[in-house]
Amino acid sequence: MRNVLFLVTGMTPQIITETVWALACDPNNDKPWVPDEIHVLSTEDGLNQIRSRLFSEKEGYKFAKFKQDFPQLAKIAFDNSDKYLHNIYDAQGVNLKDLKTPSDNELAADLICQKIREFTECDDVSLHVSIAGGRKTMGFYAGYALSLYGRAGDSMSHVLVDERYESARDFFYPTPDDSVFVTNRDGIELKAKDAQIWLARI
Repeated sequence: MRNVLFLVTGMTPQIITETVWALACDPNNDKPWVPDEIHVLSTEDGLNQIRSRLFSEKEGYKFAKFKQDFPQLAKIAFDNSDKYLHNIYDAQGVNLKDLKTPSDNELAADLICQKIREFTECDDVSLHVSIAGGRKTMGFYAGYALSLYGRAGDSMSHVLVDERYESARDFFYPTPDDSVFVTNRDGIELKAKDAQIWLARI
């Protein structure tokens, strides 16, 4: 059985690491769920944020560091390729940069339904859907699609982050040691280790 995590995101790639941490790394989680692979659906701008902030040398290869910090994540299949990062596109195959019009949202709805249907048609897949990222319409579509196609073993969640850390652009997950600091919008430095993340299972 493959554990597949599917997320819809906007301009905050932190949703990915925060959700994975809450599912698989939180010491208070008595039933950890470790993804075997991660798939993200977003706009072109959203996927560029993921490529830049999770996978680039400039940002310190954040996702690789995340897996290094938590060995149970070492075998997760997730990179900056089209295999795992899925673009929302129009009828001509042009990638959408943002979702603004009713037709844009309709395209997003169709693609979200399509991806979730594809995953749930696989008998060897246990699917977890996160509705925490992206525009509210995207989260609704993802939840609604899972209500249509989900099976008994599939699940859904929303991730919530300590308010002090929500505005910290350089916060991605609670680190296992206390040597990492992040700065919130008020200029206050906080230990990444002390952040609280809650997983609201739906």
